[in-house]
Amino acid sequence: MLSFDGRVAIVTGSGRGLGASHAKFLASRGAAVVVNDLGGSAQGTGADRTPAEQVVAEIVAAGGRAVANFDSVTDAPEGIVRTAIDAFGRLDILVNNAGINQVHAFDAGILPSIRKHMEVHFFGTAGVTAAAWPHLIESGSGRVVNTTSPTLIGFPEQTPYVSAKGAIFAFTRTLAFEAQEVGIKVNAIAPTAATRMSDEADLPDDFKQFMRDNLPTSLVSPVVAYLAHQECAVNGEVLQAQGGEVQRLVLGFNKGFTSKELTPELIQQHLDEILDPATHEPFKTIDEQDLSAVGK
Repeated sequence: MLSFDGRVAIVTGSGRGLGASHAKFLASRGAAVVVNDLGGSAQGTGADRTPAEQVVAEIVAAGGRAVANFDSVTDAPEGIVRTAIDAFGRLDILVNNAGINQVHAFDAGILPSIRKHMEVHFFGTAGVTAAAWPHLIESGSGRVVNTTSPTLIGFPEQTPYVSAKGAIFAFTRTLAFEAQEVGIKVNAIAPTAATRMSDEADLPDDFKQFMRDNLPTSLVSPVVAYLAHQECAVNGEVLQAQGGEVQRLVLGFNKGFTSKELTPELIQQHLDEILDPATHEPFKTIDEQDLSAVGK
């Protein structure tokens, strides 16, 4: 069994939904967990607890170790990391899960929504990762698990959300090159699961019920746990996880068309070749990637 005994993890946005599931799963395998969620400390009991405190209480009741943190991933990433060091003396795993999703059709007033999504998803992920980085290096086998989305293929009225998730995809892939030089592995999940966010989304009721019946958060957290483990064998990868199905999510290039006398007319004439999916090849893994051809 892949154990996390002696390991310390931060899971951002883990008061509910996927984050809570990740935190409880890691704790059940032996990790000490910082349960980060906004809301302020109620310091209460039972129903008076904040979501983060409730998750901590469940972990402790099951024999695990956890502490709550209420800092914002955008405003106080250092505070989140400091909680791990103060409580447990080290940091080995960072799961960047915190996020928002506000449906917004594209119009002249969309920029504030795009900025908000980028602040929470991308800058939140980058900020907490930067704060955690020296501690993950010191760990000797630090792990970062980011959260992107299957909606990278495109989704109507989701430009702010999908754009921010696309930035995390690129962040994961690029940071992995530097990570491999310092003993860290950086990967991401692209999950689909029934959560409060999906319940509140503008989706048909029958699809929401399908998600509740078939796409539990419990079938995403094992993927997070693998990517967070010191024996994880991949770096710079994105794994789509939904309902027990795990797939590699990857971009790539096809053979396309080449001409040293390129004109718009030639592009028009050879568009089928340029778009041909039959010759598509996915990106190589980070270890196999040849950067010498990039930009040529």
